[in-house]
Amino acid sequence: MGERRPEMGKWLLYQFFHKDPQIAKYLPVTRKYTHENFAEMLSKFRMVYVKPVAGSMGKGIMKVWLDGQNRIVVKKTIERQHTFANKEQAMRYIDTLRQGKMYIVQQGIHMATVGGRPLDIRVMMQREKPGGKWLFSGMLAKIAGGNSIVTNTALSRGRVMDVDKALKEALHWSNDRVSQTITKLQQLGLYWAKHFDSYQLYRELGFDVAVDRNGRIWLIEQNTLPSHALFARNKANLSAYRRIQYRWGVYQRARMNRSLRAQR
Repeated sequence: MGERRPEMGKWLLYQFFHKDPQIAKYLPVTRKYTHENFAEMLSKFRMVYVKPVAGSMGKGIMKVWLDGQNRIVVKKTIERQHTFANKEQAMRYIDTLRQGKMYIVQQGIHMATVGGRPLDIRVMMQREKPGGKWLFSGMLAKIAGGNSIVTNTALSRGRVMDVDKALKEALHWSNDRVSQTITKLQQLGLYWAKHFDSYQLYRELGFDVAVDRNGRIWLIEQNTLPSHALFARNKANLSAYRRIQYRWGVYQRARMNRSLRAQR
């Protein structure tokens, strides 16, 4: 595959995906974190997420929203929330947490919930050989733990479950609508993965998708090193985990065989 290009980080990833109009419509509005952008986005959406550009696993994320009295509430990951009388006070607090690092501010999504806890969906795409076609390997619903703003199950002590069960419980959808949504997510995963190829070829990709309270699909994160262990946590249904592990092994063997042929 040649020399690897650097990982893009959240801001460059947003710009990269936003270039494609068929992907842009699934992206929450995202800007570089500046005081001006933060104030504008919070006024417009009333809820935003402030995220480190280089962060992963839900670490460092802040949820910021306006309460009923227009006070500003800032909550970091699983820590207690802080309330401020105005934007200036809130921004000083956020800047203390940022410590000069680059962050983004992102439109807040009112996610569908299971038991009052937000859920998102990990869509897993893999190849079985270097440069091979993309294959859908499985999807999983991640349910946030108690008092958490993120769905990363390890950090928030959340749980996982099958997507069809999660969507039915969260949105009370019919079997047909759930089935249509799952098919749509598979198609989108394939389209998004192919778009990634214009930057560089990865062996696997994981896309985190939110479904909001109205049933709208949002692409919220792209993972170039997606966790296999996440799927192993779904003890009630390990089929996706076994498929992921199998395809990982097939890819490894194909890569080794190619390397051996190149040495001859």
